[in-house]
Amino acid sequence: MLGERYQLLERRAAGANATVWTANDEFLRRRVAVKVLHEHLAADADLVARFAAEARAAANVNHPALVAVYDTIAEPPSIVLEWVDGPDLRQRLDSGPIPADEAIALGVALCNGLSALHDKGLVHRDVKPANVLLARDGTAKLTDFGITTANAGDRTATGVVLGTAKYLAPEQVRGAELDGRTDLFALAIVLYEALAGSPPWEREGDLPTALARLDNDAVALDHHRGDLPAGLAATIMKGLAREPADRWPTAEAFAEALIDSAAVSRVAPRPRATTPVGGDTTVTIVTDPPEPGPDPAPATRSVRPRRRRWPRIGGSAVLAAIALLGWTLVAGSRQDAPAPGPEALQILAAIAFDPEGTGPTGEHNDLAARAIDGDPSTGWPTERYDSRDLGPKSGVGLILVLAAVTDVHEVRVETGADHWAADVRVTTMTTNALDDADQAVAFGPVVGGGAGLAPTASIPVGGRGNVVLVWITDLGLGDAPIRLVVNEVTVA
Repeated sequence: MLGERYQLLERRAAGANATVWTANDEFLRRRVAVKVLHEHLAADADLVARFAAEARAAANVNHPALVAVYDTIAEPPSIVLEWVDGPDLRQRLDSGPIPADEAIALGVALCNGLSALHDKGLVHRDVKPANVLLARDGTAKLTDFGITTANAGDRTATGVVLGTAKYLAPEQVRGAELDGRTDLFALAIVLYEALAGSPPWEREGDLPTALARLDNDAVALDHHRGDLPAGLAATIMKGLAREPADRWPTAEAFAEALIDSAAVSRVAPRPRATTPVGGDTTVTIVTDPPEPGPDPAPATRSVRPRRRRWPRIGGSAVLAAIALLGWTLVAGSRQDAPAPGPEALQILAAIAFDPEGTGPTGEHNDLAARAIDGDPSTGWPTERYDSRDLGPKSGVGLILVLAAVTDVHEVRVETGADHWAADVRVTTMTTNALDDADQAVAFGPVVGGGAGLAPTASIPVGGRGNVVLVWITDLGLGDAPIRLVVNEVTVA
């Protein structure tokens, strides 16, 4: 029992400086992780100070892609952390390379976490697969802030290199100044290894491995993988530039590049409308043979609004997107799930959109993910209104973030309403543009929709992009106060 509160249960991992245990928080009755400094190191004042700095650094940053710090214990020196129930990325990669879309998902999620860290003036300095935890609920989380520095331009001590040899940036090896680009170099190595099956510089022994990056460029990633989406290999290779000035300048820029490098079209089936029935238009999907040319894996986009604009979009959608991204990492090697039909487009997140609202932002944004969870018994509800036309509002919407820029031909919506109405808009947006959107027209022209729609409506659409807005203008038949519940929405 530590601190008269934390009951150690099972040793989970051990490193050079500390051991991580599974523990119970007897006061709050929850599972936690406890990182305990090795007993023989507790007398080392520098190590204890660095251990305490880890807790302070991590506790000051709150992001779903970073493991949270809950508490510290002075004797023995220990840090109480969020418990993440799942393997680490090292275990995942030991099974072999991963698909391109999983690597993109991983990169974008970790860029999001690193961006939050860098915004606080912190540099992690030890980004590697063993420090990325893959939760069972689908979240990828960066951990182990033991050598994080809060000093911009910090240098490693002469003769001392902090970090792991395979993932060091050249400036770490040289003892030069460090900044956020140091972490991006390490992340690029992680992504390279995830796709190629081995890191770009690997020699016999840590010192030769560390020194190899000082004089030799990495072998081009597409030399190992010829099936990567256009531009993805180049994006990662830019992250591996030996000079920091030649890399991506920020984690956000790296994330955008990962997204955009793989945002290429894939052949999508074309819809053909048939006879309207009961106010609804059914759509028959006709799949044509694919056109000649490569068919790269779709890009994966993580919605990460800037924190200063967080209330507008809402954090729940971001958590949902990260969960969807991370689950493919945890379950990527499983073969029991059936492949989606050719008409299905992957939706990474659903976000409630209420630009004309006067109350709490988001219009039940915390429930928006229910509209894409595959369970029609759950749903996203609008607020209740005195009239079916939403009174003073022109509408309220649901933003669907797709995994790639692609042609959109159909939006299928299951509701409990009859004779409701909606417009559909499709556009291509970056994360920043999505964050800045404050009216429906920001999502492009109306490319589909209808009035008098049935409870299950298949809406023909003619647009192209990575963001779809379903803009509800009529809540349908019902007694006031009235609302509409979207039980499930799919895009084809």
